[in-house]
Amino acid sequence: MIEFCLWLVIVVIITAISVIAIPILIITSPLWASTLLVIYLLLKALGLSSIVSNKCSQIYDWLFFKSDKPRKFLWRNFYNALCYMFPQEEWKTMNYGYAVSSETGYMIVLAKEEESERFSYQLYHFMATGFKKTGNLQGQIIVEVGSGRGGGLAYVVRNLKPLSALGVDYSKQQVEFCKRTYTYPNISFVEGDAENLPIKDDSVDMVLNVESCHCYGNFKKFVGEISRVLKSDGRFMLTDFIVADRVPAFEAVLKEFFDISEKKDITPNVLLSLKFDSDRRMELIQNRTPICCRRLLKRFSGSEGSAIYLELESRRSLYLAYNLVKKSS
Repeated sequence: MIEFCLWLVIVVIITAISVIAIPILIITSPLWASTLLVIYLLLKALGLSSIVSNKCSQIYDWLFFKSDKPRKFLWRNFYNALCYMFPQEEWKTMNYGYAVSSETGYMIVLAKEEESERFSYQLYHFMATGFKKTGNLQGQIIVEVGSGRGGGLAYVVRNLKPLSALGVDYSKQQVEFCKRTYTYPNISFVEGDAENLPIKDDSVDMVLNVESCHCYGNFKKFVGEISRVLKSDGRFMLTDFIVADRVPAFEAVLKEFFDISEKKDITPNVLLSLKFDSDRRMELIQNRTPICCRRLLKRFSGSEGSAIYLELESRRSLYLAYNLVKKSS
């Protein structure tokens, strides 16, 4: 219960202040963390802890995964805060990765500087090549919606050679990070809303969306926007984790705008990736974050035993990948 309370308090503070004031949140953490502990112990003594815990869990779930505008606003501030806490360039990707069933899980050859985030790059390779069926993207104009820290799109540019690549992200801090970090002539980044893309109609050959759409408030509006910007023969490569019983509704929205050319359940590959990558993720959190934030970040890390790992392992959530073709008008 105390974890949910702590997270909700951080959410309130982050939404009430700018990123500039985040150091204040960190400096004062002993004060508000000890206050939460006292509240928790009091509720436990009164026998109310389980009731409050369930209510906090419901509020958390609604805010981050079911609401419309609050969800968008909170995820944007969450990623702004992460970018503030992790300015280091060695962390460039933000997904749970993809591994093949082998002793190492390796699927592709990478440059030495890419090895630390190998499995996250492998997920991008898997998606951008249409599930390993396309050798390159030469001559194509591609867009990644939800480009995050930009490492995945930069990998695609370096290795699959598209004509041009644009990353769109709702987090201003992450867009600024990308502009500083990637200086290739055919890659650019812009701050933008996935539900109102700053892109012309019928102008894009392929759109990538990797582990991002769970942050969007209006999924149907987002899918409609992707359909609008894609050319008549354009492809939409989409992958994310989805609560199992919500998959039919999720796919019903996709089918309004796209034909599902191919669908893959890559849950086993993602779990395998998280097993291989667990130590690195935990070390990053341990060495790069304030003590008061570590428990919360471990929840999202995907490392073995984390909430999302257990969701995928039990198949209460599935990690699905879609190769979608725009419907003819």
